[in-house]
Amino acid sequence: MARVILAFCLIVSLVVCVECFGQSIEETRSVSSTQSASHAIPPQERQALVTLYQSTDGGHWKNHDGWLGPVGTECTWHGVECIPDSDGFQTVVGIELDENNLVGSMPTNISQLAHLRWLNISRNQLKGSLPDAVGELTQLEDFMVFGNQLSGGIPDPLIHRWLSGSLWIHAEASLLTDVSEIDFESNPSMLLCGRRRIVLRSDGDVMFSTVRCRNATPNDRRTFCEVKQGHINSGGFATLSWLLRKNGFYSLQAEYSRNISEGTFESTRVSRAGKAYEVVNYADGGPFELWTIERAIEGVALSTEWAKTRTEGKCSRWRDEKAPQHPQSGNSN
Repeated sequence: MARVILAFCLIVSLVVCVECFGQSIEETRSVSSTQSASHAIPPQERQALVTLYQSTDGGHWKNHDGWLGPVGTECTWHGVECIPDSDGFQTVVGIELDENNLVGSMPTNISQLAHLRWLNISRNQLKGSLPDAVGELTQLEDFMVFGNQLSGGIPDPLIHRWLSGSLWIHAEASLLTDVSEIDFESNPSMLLCGRRRIVLRSDGDVMFSTVRCRNATPNDRRTFCEVKQGHINSGGFATLSWLLRKNGFYSLQAEYSRNISEGTFESTRVSRAGKAYEVVNYADGGPFELWTIERAIEGVALSTEWAKTRTEGKCSRWRDEKAPQHPQSGNSN
């Protein structure tokens, strides 16, 4: 009888252990499922990342560790940064894929990364135009796209935020403005050695030429040209270009003057979207907006660090055949 009772107890213990083991497995699965869900990003964000990978030849990136892994692993993919949202679920806030051999174009569903704060895709081989959807990334604070082969321009909503100071953009000037060259010349009518010329280009090159007096003797009226060459960043040129637009340069008259015998001739010439514009200002006869533009151009030149300085016999000047026909009032600004 004792043996029967002992066997019965062993069977009961075995059943209880099996039930406990099963319950433990279910609890483990539940915890694992909860953890996976908490680490997963929203489905639309995952789809945007997958499309980015596919549209930029992700299989040939320099580093694509983790990409296209199971749901819940997205925040471990190379270059993807996440933080928890207010409900504790992960959301993508940053993408760092600079110098990673991205080839192709940006997908239109990039806007599904609604919480993205920084996007670094610089120094890759992206082509074509940036989709308007990039402009829908309203949380973006840093946008680095320099060093690709992009055409067109950065969407207007991002440009406006960049000009307001709420967004930092690192890109070629050609993506920030349609101005390719700004040429400013100043010539005081009563000075032998006062003429100067400033040429700024969208590639960052700056040339500053000044007529200097030799002064070899008290009566020496010979002059020479001092030419300085330097470089400014693309953002500085683009900002200056937008200052021209904001101050209505493209709607100004072709010429302003005052009826006095001694004054300074100033000419501002701009190449924009394949067209040339020129405004001549004698003796500060122009409006305040033109004065602001002229002083801003001089300010950029004065803040430039010069890499080379040389002398020439004569300073080059704006050629008459190069002077444009200035559009009449009513032209868009």
